Amino acid sequence: MDAPSRDTPFSISTYTGSFMHAVEAQKVDALYPYMTGIQSAGITGYDLVFRGFQSGANDQNSILVDGLPGLATRFGSPATIGISRIDVVRGPASVLNGEEQPGGFVNLITKKPEDYPLYEFSTTATAYDGAGVGLTDRPGFDAAADLTGPIDKDKRFLYRLVMDDSNKDTFRNASYDHDVYFAPSLTWKISDATDLTAAYEYQRLRYSYDTYLVAPDSNIHLVPPITTRYQEPSDYEKEHGSVLTLLFNHRFDNGMSWNLDTRDVWHTDEAHGFDVTAIRPDLLHVARRARGQTNKRRYDYLDTNLHMPFDTFGIGHKMVLGLTAGRDTADEDRLQFFNGPATGPDSLDMSIYDPVYGVAPPLADLPLVAKGNTSLLTDRYTVTDSYGAYMADLMTLSPHWKATIGLRYTRDRQAITELRVPNVPKSSKTNSKVLPMLGLVYQPNDHWSYYASYSTSYVPPAANAIDVNGVNSFVPTSAKQVELGSKANFLQGRLSATLAFYRIDEKNTFSHFACAYGTCYQQLGKARSQGAEFEINARPLHNWQLTAGYGYTDARITASDNLAQLNSRLPNVPYNSAHVWSRYDFTAPALQGLGFGLGVIYNSERQGFTPTKAGSPMLRLPGYTRVDAALYYSYQQYVVTFKVENLFDKTYYQSAGFNGDINLLPGNPRLFTLSVRAFFE
Repeated sequence: MDAPSRDTPFSISTYTGSFMHAVEAQKVDALYPYMTGIQSAGITGYDLVFRGFQSGANDQNSILVDGLPGLATRFGSPATIGISRIDVVRGPASVLNGEEQPGGFVNLITKKPEDYPLYEFSTTATAYDGAGVGLTDRPGFDAAADLTGPIDKDKRFLYRLVMDDSNKDTFRNASYDHDVYFAPSLTWKISDATDLTAAYEYQRLRYSYDTYLVAPDSNIHLVPPITTRYQEPSDYEKEHGSVLTLLFNHRFDNGMSWNLDTRDVWHTDEAHGFDVTAIRPDLLHVARRARGQTNKRRYDYLDTNLHMPFDTFGIGHKMVLGLTAGRDTADEDRLQFFNGPATGPDSLDMSIYDPVYGVAPPLADLPLVAKGNTSLLTDRYTVTDSYGAYMADLMTLSPHWKATIGLRYTRDRQAITELRVPNVPKSSKTNSKVLPMLGLVYQPNDHWSYYASYSTSYVPPAANAIDVNGVNSFVPTSAKQVELGSKANFLQGRLSATLAFYRIDEKNTFSHFACAYGTCYQQLGKARSQGAEFEINARPLHNWQLTAGYGYTDARITASDNLAQLNSRLPNVPYNSAHVWSRYDFTAPALQGLGFGLGVIYNSERQGFTPTKAGSPMLRLPGYTRVDAALYYSYQQYVVTFKVENLFDKTYYQSAGFNGDINLLPGNPRLFTLSVRAFFE
């Protein structure tokens, strides 16, 4: 809405490129521990917990790029090399962004062409030293370049080219990650009031297929070492995506502006490997599935909006009117889905604590699917069309009072077709919703701002979501939030802070779990998350920077047909989380250019999954404190950064998987990162 954060009745944070460099975040998920109210919660780029509610691989609006959904790749996390800054808005924001989980969203603002020449080159080396992995055992290397400037002398045509090649061994047994990123863009300044930016992005990933750790009997003390992997060394996953983005802006003489943005994504991912499907009753072996799958997806989105500043009867307005449209298509083709028996020549079981590779037959020698289970070898084709119209108005009622109102009408239609299994009828469903938003801000002076807001969200079930009967029988989830808070700004802008109290109520809450079809979903009833957040960003001295945050989150199921779930905490949500990052640069002549950074991250105990029956063991992820440290040295156009993540080699677990006792995601052991950057003009 083109408004300062202090004028809005929401909790908003911004993370700059310099902060990404300071914490050596090569992927966006490396920043989440330093974001208040956010936790990583899985292996895809969309797996996040915002204010207690988890988004997943089908929630594209949980991470936007320049305000539009659709990442180039789905697994792993987006690279930061092409990102200028990251905006985080907490709480339901469906009025402006459409289908969205109630906890909030992340908006990645990409680097755009500049009208001055700037050339940045960087190289990075990484090494682990912990969890039994030595410094020379799992090296990693990265080389990147960022080039921008004008093409013609009148600076009407500007370019930018961002490139990155990353090749790393991870701390997991026989695992690797190789990423290639290529992103050229061109800006045409058609006139002083009109510009058009066209950006292309290509990303290719190839990495080891990995379903991570297991917790026998849902007991965290029985989890094997964090390096343990249950896939064969040859198991792999690869994906590539191409993105075309167009950003058009025209500014009228009366202060109005018109934006027209489009984003088109072509994406393919392919997996060949062994899934871990269950823990055997002896608690010593895992059951595995031979899996092969190719997924092809296309996302096409358009958003056009008109910004209109005007006055009526002494009230100032900043109004935005917009229309959105999108189409998601997905062809999810299962090429192999063979669940190995517990015994016999086709058994695919593997020891939990002493896995031996090469014992199971190669994937190509195994059946595509077990006899009698041909219906599991599916090829599901889905199409989702969505449309929306929205308005929002930020009104200045007086020098001390501001109000915000917003409204959105959204509609979507899903169509599902099975291309391989015979006699499966086509299905479709249509959903629609009207979503309101209200907010009030009181500013007694230039330093303080107090606000209250009411906002809503709406998420239709994913087209590929199925229940235990293999049917998409679900209705949309919806949520509403009430938030109260205050914002402060002191030291001429060098200190800003936000304190927020919120309550989010959601109905038709989703949960997912392992089943015969792979992953099944269920709707639980209702959930509530309530808590408080405090965040501060300060520069007490010109050479000292500090960011810190604390969040208290009580998120639990408040209504369910299953009594075992009633009042159960939502998974992967700590009651208490906190972080602090401080950087200090020396000013003494003898130490000129030298600085150091220190970060501390804390998460309290979390529940691993949603219970399905009374008396069953419950996985609890222990709380942990992680310490990071960094040294910086700047000389002329060169910057050297040496960072140690997890300084004391603390063993911790980021999140539990879809049924808790498998897909347990460990954090990195001690990790050294050395980077050298050079800037030329």
